[in-house]
Amino acid sequence: MADDPAAQEPRDAPGDEPSALEARAAEVLHAAEEVAAATGRAMVTEAKDVRRRILQDATKRRTELVAELVRVRGLLDGALDALRVPMEPSEPGGAPAPGDGAATADPAATPAPVADDLFARLRSAEPNEATAPPAPRPQRAAADVVPEAAPEPVAPDAENEDPDDALRRRRDAILEPLVPGTVRAAKRVLQDEQNSLLDAIRRARGKYEPARLLPDHEHQREAWVAILTPPMDAAFLGGRAASGKTGRVTSAPARVVGNALSIVVTQLRDRLATTIESVVAEGPYESPNELQRALGSALGARYREWKGSELEAGVRDAACAAYARGGFEAAGVGTPLRWVPAVPGHCPDCDDNGLEPTIKGSSFPTGQSHPPAHPGCRCLVVPLDRVGKPTSTA
Repeated sequence: MADDPAAQEPRDAPGDEPSALEARAAEVLHAAEEVAAATGRAMVTEAKDVRRRILQDATKRRTELVAELVRVRGLLDGALDALRVPMEPSEPGGAPAPGDGAATADPAATPAPVADDLFARLRSAEPNEATAPPAPRPQRAAADVVPEAAPEPVAPDAENEDPDDALRRRRDAILEPLVPGTVRAAKRVLQDEQNSLLDAIRRARGKYEPARLLPDHEHQREAWVAILTPPMDAAFLGGRAASGKTGRVTSAPARVVGNALSIVVTQLRDRLATTIESVVAEGPYESPNELQRALGSALGARYREWKGSELEAGVRDAACAAYARGGFEAAGVGTPLRWVPAVPGHCPDCDDNGLEPTIKGSSFPTGQSHPPAHPGCRCLVVPLDRVGKPTSTA
């Protein structure tokens, strides 16, 4: 038996086989955990993508709805303004003027054409309506009149009026009717944006960054373009008419609306971003709720400041810039241009620009080819041969 080969082979240690099984089981378990973790991460990523797409779609739909509501509100405001306009005094031998007995006895005799025209406009109106300068209205409703924006009365000795004053007065007669409605529509959109911003702050988790909280830039731009395009078109075309050009051009270039966006929207957006960063930097805060309250208070103050004192001024600045650009674009190459200061003696740079004509294609002393020369500049530029002449409509 001592020579039996089987008896001479070494035997495995008693614990070898169980140790191999445990190692194999651990490997299988580890591999399963990795697969499960990878699957979980993929599911989370997919869920985030779906949520992001849903939010983007909802934001886009909401922006489109806001723009449509603004358009409808603008049409309704125009309808109310039109219904408030009194009848013109009748010509001799024509229909009786308002206040005459015949007119008061038959109130439906004359308003019908106005109403018919109004509802025809409402039925055929498109979002880019009002691309031509509006005719001056005989009378505005008392609620819509801005005291400082009232048209200046025509002096009895209009023939002796200063030519520059005549240019400013004609410009203001075109631009002033555009401002109140634009400001009203802008305030409504600003209120909607403020509500969306506060809601984004409440939903934020850990990261309070301007890029994550402020409205999507592209969607915000679309909503504001719908508001600013009609008044900028009217202002631009009014400037062209002041230089003696009307007809083929029916809207302002995109850069004119882009300048208005920079004045009315981009400046506020930059200030809101600065406010968010400043409030967050003042931390740490005891809780997210405390930070959210601080952000809401600071941003609310910023919106009130903008809507209360700067929005209307920004709309006027943008309209004046569009008007000046229209006059510049209407002039031919090589035309001598005259810079007309908004307020003589108020700005040394603009006064220097107004000292002598400059050929189109060259720069005025401040380096600009046309107004504005600085933020808030409301100067004009017209061809030299148009200074002091009535605006042409031919």
